[in-house]
Amino acid sequence: MITRSQIETMDGAKRTLLCKSGPWVHMTGIQPRKLDGDIKAQAQEALDRLDALMTEAGVGQPDLFSVTIWLKDMRYFSALNAIWNGWVDSANPPARTCVSGELYRPDLLLEIVAVAYRPEAAT
Repeated sequence: MITRSQIETMDGAKRTLLCKSGPWVHMTGIQPRKLDGDIKAQAQEALDRLDALMTEAGVGQPDLFSVTIWLKDMRYFSALNAIWNGWVDSANPPARTCVSGELYRPDLLLEIVAVAYRPEAAT
């Protein structure tokens, strides 16, 4: 069974930010709401939104399995890492990929996709 929450419409497209099935939690389309900040401000806000989604799903940072971060430009990589390293559980970092690509809005600097595992839901 799949459970969906945080269903929204953004720029005409329906999407679900949080899907759970068994022990797996998928969180996608995680973006900052305020797009007037620099990469550090946008990254912090996106990670704060990820924290909120994880809380809703009943998982925490040690449960993160993988994170993919899409950057508008790889020139933001070092600044992103400064925010990431202050946020991530350094004893339990997830597998992480960071790639660059064109994002759908010119003022959007990053988007995050994350997968977590809830071992108690596996049984």
